[in-house]
Amino acid sequence: MKSQFQFSDPELTKIEFGVNSNFQETEDQEVQMKMDLSVDVEMVGETGNEAKVSLTVCLGEEGDDFPFCLTARESAFFRWAVGQYEKDVLDKLLYQNAPSLLLSYLRPIIVQITTASPFNTYNLPFINFTHHNSKRHD
Repeated sequence: MKSQFQFSDPELTKIEFGVNSNFQETEDQEVQMKMDLSVDVEMVGETGNEAKVSLTVCLGEEGDDFPFCLTARESAFFRWAVGQYEKDVLDKLLYQNAPSLLLSYLRPIIVQITTASPFNTYNLPFINFTHHNSKRHD
C-alpha cells in the first residue's frame, strides 16, 4: 500500500572532507568521532502540503583529536495530501521519519569517502531523531 507521505529523489547538496595529517592513530585505541546532526525543514508552496527537508551530518572537527572532518547534507522534498495529517503527526513525519530516510542515503556516501581515506572506514550508527537540532521555516 502506497503511503500518502511521498518524497522526491534525495540530492546530495553539500560535501566537504578533510584529512587531519597531524592525527596520530594507535592500534589499541578506537577513535570516537564527534558527530553533530541538524535537520532543517522549510515549508514550500502555497497549499501547505510540501516541505524541503535537509539533514546535515558533521563528523569530527578541525584539530588533532580526529582523523578527519566531514560535512555532508542530503535534501529532498516531501509532499502529502492537504488536511491528511494532524500537526503532531506531520511534525513526526518531517522531523523524525524524513531525516531517517535521508540518513540512509548519506550512509553509503560517507562509507565510500572514508574508505578512500588513509583511515578506517566510518559507518554511521543508528540515530534516534526523537530529540534533534532542527529549524523550521514557514
